[in-house]
Amino acid sequence: MNFDTAVAAREALKRAQTAGELGEDLYPATEAEERFASSTGQESAEAYATLFKIGETHPTATAFLEFLIYTTWNYVIECPSPDRFKKGLELCRRYLKETAGKINQTQSNQIRELRHSFLNGLGRTDDEGIEEYEEDAFAGGD
Repeated sequence: MNFDTAVAAREALKRAQTAGELGEDLYPATEAEERFASSTGQESAEAYATLFKIGETHPTATAFLEFLIYTTWNYVIECPSPDRFKKGLELCRRYLKETAGKINQTQSNQIRELRHSFLNGLGRTDDEGIEEYEEDAFAGGD
């Protein structure tokens, strides 16, 4: 990857904060992010679960969803499992679908790159059978 997922996660969380995406859940999210970033094992797993629950309660929080994708990759690196790779792939699909044409190219490229890494982690080398969420698919291009 040509970017640092930990740095990208912090930047996405800052964008979520600036946009007010999390409302009253901002403090619990930043607290859980700090625990996740500074721990391993069970404590890290619990912090990730907290972050994921916050994300579920804010389905329109695009920057926070991006943050969750980066965080999921960092979690997969710490403790690989097929379920985590699948969760990361699912988050990437959702993000790319919901943000088609609405985000800058750098963010879009980073999430696509992570999407391919999640696919590779599942033993897949291509997108055969995987629905693409490219920007032009939603803009009527070919």
